[in-house]
Amino acid sequence: MSSLDKRTAERGEPSGGSAGPVPKSVAARTLRILDTFDSGHCELSLSDISRRSGLPVATCHRLVGELVEWGGLLRTGGRYRIGHKLWSLGLLSESHHGLAELAAPYMHDVLFLTKHVVNLFVLDGAHALLLERISGTQPGRALHRVGDRLALHASAGGKAFLAYGPPELAKAALANPQRLTPNTVIDPTRLRRELEQVRRKGYAVTLEEAVRGAHGIAVPVTAADGSVLAALGVVTVGTRPRPAAIVPVLQIAARSIAREAGRLAVRGGPAA
Repeated sequence: MSSLDKRTAERGEPSGGSAGPVPKSVAARTLRILDTFDSGHCELSLSDISRRSGLPVATCHRLVGELVEWGGLLRTGGRYRIGHKLWSLGLLSESHHGLAELAAPYMHDVLFLTKHVVNLFVLDGAHALLLERISGTQPGRALHRVGDRLALHASAGGKAFLAYGPPELAKAALANPQRLTPNTVIDPTRLRRELEQVRRKGYAVTLEEAVRGAHGIAVPVTAADGSVLAALGVVTVGTRPRPAAIVPVLQIAARSIAREAGRLAVRGGPAA
């Protein structure tokens, strides 16, 4: 916590404008804190949370600490963002469950045609969240589990998000990429060149960048308005994937998933 945060917390004062009357119940105050996070405010300081919630910093300090301990928030260098616990619960939501459910038949098709483990990712802040996996008995089925979060710069699905997502997403991911294996690309200039190639070719490839011995190929699942709904990919263990044989299968499946998601959105279904 900054010195300003500490001084304000000791006084028990809000650090900014009010968001309405202070709720009486602890549950309502906790929900108000969580409501301060949105797509435009993914990371907040304690002062930010106090200002946006209208709650005293002392109250925020106590409740935020409990949320961090539970796993609902993650603290990094004095700033907070939504934690893995809430993302895992989010997987149970109708929208995510609906996307995984409608994608499953097409993922089974990819498994049948490529004989590789198939992954469906959604963007989770600064990570690619594994929303669904179809593996059968293929090698690599134990590498990751549904709900795992992968680094954007070191996973094929993550690179698809970086290449086709908003510029600020790539800027943040390339600011301080971490090395996960000897093959992880951490040079920002080289990563930018790779993202240009992804946009030009239409798919992303990683070779032992997240896990030794594991390779990945992924394509974006793009909505009619150009936004990226998800990333669809396969992972191979030991042998390098062959893009010429795999990418067309992934792209056909990705278009089918996007089309079904669009139909559900029009009808007001779970993918809306």
